[in-house]
Amino acid sequence: MSAVLVQHRRHRRRADVADGPESADAVRRSAYWSLWGQRHFPWALLAEGERVLLLDSWSSGSRLTWLVEARDVLRASVSSRQEAVTVLSDWMGEPSHDVEASDYLRGSTVESGVVLGWRPSPLAWLGAARPDGLRVERNGWAVARTEDLDAWGVDLTP
Repeated sequence: MSAVLVQHRRHRRRADVADGPESADAVRRSAYWSLWGQRHFPWALLAEGERVLLLDSWSSGSRLTWLVEARDVLRASVSSRQEAVTVLSDWMGEPSHDVEASDYLRGSTVESGVVLGWRPSPLAWLGAARPDGLRVERNGWAVARTEDLDAWGVDLTP
């Protein structure tokens, strides 16, 4: 059985969602990360070169936007929120106050645990509707079997 990881990314507005192959540079410059109190899926599965589908949603809809390859994967154990900020700031090359001000961190109550981060390298623009059968875990991740994706009409050919 072949499968691909899926990461769900929520957006406030439809205008914040990638809207075509011309968004490749913006996707390439992105960095995605999570701070969890304990290890969650896909901690052990996300690795350099792993294919990931990006599922973007907004208040009135969602769609699969990109097939990407994971690169620069970060796994870190952190004993405090400040350590998480420092690790992420160093990894992303961004000021710590920008990390602290992120919507994700401001909305999180996690004070210590693990950080999973990665950067996407775009392989193919999809722009496909979210398949009805695609179920995402509460942490924003899923695994989709390639035969299910084929049945749903999602082409993973780069």
